[in-house]
Amino acid sequence: MAIAFAVIGVYQWATRDIFWNPKVIVGNAYAPFFRVNSVFYDPSVYGRFLVVAITACLVVALYAATPRIALAAGLAISTVWAGLLFSFSQSSFAALVAAAVLLAAMLWRWRAALAVALVAVVIVGAGASAPRIRSSIVRHSHTGLNHATSGRWKLVTNGLEVAAKNPAAGVGVGDFKHAYAQHVGLRGREPASAASHDTPITVAAELGLPGLALLAWLAFAAFSLTLRGLSSSFAGRTALFCGVALAAIAVHSLFYNAFFEDPTTWGLLGLGALAARAREASLAPEDMTPVQD
Repeated sequence: MAIAFAVIGVYQWATRDIFWNPKVIVGNAYAPFFRVNSVFYDPSVYGRFLVVAITACLVVALYAATPRIALAAGLAISTVWAGLLFSFSQSSFAALVAAAVLLAAMLWRWRAALAVALVAVVIVGAGASAPRIRSSIVRHSHTGLNHATSGRWKLVTNGLEVAAKNPAAGVGVGDFKHAYAQHVGLRGREPASAASHDTPITVAAELGLPGLALLAWLAFAAFSLTLRGLSSSFAGRTALFCGVALAAIAVHSLFYNAFFEDPTTWGLLGLGALAARAREASLAPEDMTPVQD
């Protein structure tokens, strides 16, 4: 599916033909680059789907039994990466980097992850050293950062203020947009500019500190279950993929609030639990109590 969607995305970029989303069409008319969304409505959702697929291919390539399987996984990654590139989704790129660093840390320990992280720091530092970017950061730090993040920085800072005003119980489930609009003085019943783009901040604002604690518990339970104890078995590889893919979606949700809305999240949670159970059964079958009817 990801290969097919990526091919459609490359076709959109080559023909300058966007489906479904008028906002992307208008944005491309004024932007210096051309974003694609394939069969998805939003380029960020499209990019997130491709990141999950690339993560699966990375696990297959790293555990490949034969060079042919590794080569096939590498070709799939290259094709899907081309589609991801033309989405120009910053949140998806960040999610892919997080998945790659986490896989490196899990398989090659923290030295490899540190090396990858240092390379990322060098790349970011080189980009920030450009005169135009440096001037934007120094002279217009807040405005420039908000523009670079497509307005998300302003949403984040104001969202944190909404959460700080209601730390105990929050503003209520689903009421972030109205509370945000009231906080900044936006008019209208459903102001589009008040939409949240950060899942932890949304949870903190709507459910307060108790809700944020529950979110942290969910993340800890999911990652400790799927990323604990590596195994080259099919169940072990599946559990590893589920944990890393969930981490990628979690990073993506820091910039695009869709952690709970994405059905892939719930599928990975369920599949990860089943895979972890099967992994434990294969590692220590004598310790497993048979299920009673």
